[in-house]
Amino acid sequence: WYQRRVREIEKGPVDYITGNARYALHEKNLLSKITEFHKLNVMVYLDDDPYLKDTPYTPLKSCQVSLLSCDTISQTKAKIIDAMYRTVPDSLKPTPNDVDVEWKSGTTSSLRLVDMLHNTQDGWKQLDTLGTLNIDDQAVFQCIPRQSPPPFMSQSGGAPSCNSLLREIENGRVWHLERDVDNEADGKGGMSGVKTVPEVFLTRLSATKIPLQKFVDDLFNVIFTPNEGITSLPPCVKYLMDFLDSEANRLQINDPEVLHTWKNNALPLRYWISIIKSPDVVFDVRKNNNIDSCLSVIAQTFIDATYYEDMTIDKASQSSRLLYCKEIPTYKQHVREFYGEIQTCRPVTENDVDVSFNKDKKQTQLRKQSALYEMFHYACRFSEELRESLQDKGYRDLADQFLSIADIGSEHANSYDKQSV
Repeated sequence: WYQRRVREIEKGPVDYITGNARYALHEKNLLSKITEFHKLNVMVYLDDDPYLKDTPYTPLKSCQVSLLSCDTISQTKAKIIDAMYRTVPDSLKPTPNDVDVEWKSGTTSSLRLVDMLHNTQDGWKQLDTLGTLNIDDQAVFQCIPRQSPPPFMSQSGGAPSCNSLLREIENGRVWHLERDVDNEADGKGGMSGVKTVPEVFLTRLSATKIPLQKFVDDLFNVIFTPNEGITSLPPCVKYLMDFLDSEANRLQINDPEVLHTWKNNALPLRYWISIIKSPDVVFDVRKNNNIDSCLSVIAQTFIDATYYEDMTIDKASQSSRLLYCKEIPTYKQHVREFYGEIQTCRPVTENDVDVSFNKDKKQTQLRKQSALYEMFHYACRFSEELRESLQDKGYRDLADQFLSIADIGSEHANSYDKQSV
């Protein structure tokens, strides 16, 4: 699903400076104006690869890459890298700063492509694109390892420098597809500074949502309807849900919304929401601001689906709720059925949970010291709360021991190298 989301965004223009795109799920990341563009299918050959030595991965030597006429050179490099290294984990892929791209013409002539600026009105500078460089469909590119720092050039003159583009952007008044109106004090330059009204941008958000809908549905189905049925759930999940049921009975809590909320906070909103919002914590992928905002919209939809009561949705509601207002009732039903089906499963014992953990431990390379390291830092964040809780329950000696360990551990925490574990 994550890769599908990335591809969906890259099907349309993406502003290199602001990160806004034609295809987005959040209005703050929509391009403020329509950008004309056309698709370019280019052939790319990889000259050499020094980045994957001593790894089991091999990049493609040649492939066809889909580009857009409005892409900058850096965006072009990123798409080429993703295509040539499609089977390689993101952490091992080179970055656009690691490679150069040459535009081949005939058998002998070539032009090294670099990011350049040209002057526009009011002292602004615009990034060149494949379109302004007159690169045609079916062009041939050569991707090579960078031999020297990138010679960024500006038509305003000055010596080339690998940091020039970054400095120009930081100084403002540089644009790609849209001007950053927050940096334009007088509001000139063809931009009003006002984002599109909700009734209009909701239509544009829907254009992104529709091709992704099947994947969002699949996400909810996988989480709340396991592939092999509810009986395939890990024993620890059943044990946890039964524990919450028993606590509700013991405390004589008869309000079903309270128990529903407990279960939400114990599993979907503690575990799954973190993976949806931050897949890079579990998977070897890279995020950008646009992808992050899209994941936040899906995460908010996930949160809304776990609410016990139905929400009132009107024109003043968040765009994410307006966007998924038809699907949320179905997702809420999935959540209720999920909890109901868990209750019908046979009870599990502590021994069942232990057997499951031991089985997983044999199949997974667990790094105990790393886990202890993370648990220790988590405990240190709440050391005062833990100390007070231990003292209130009569464990004064244990509280003192904990504080002593925390003090000793804090002295060595900064020098602890997790990579050596």
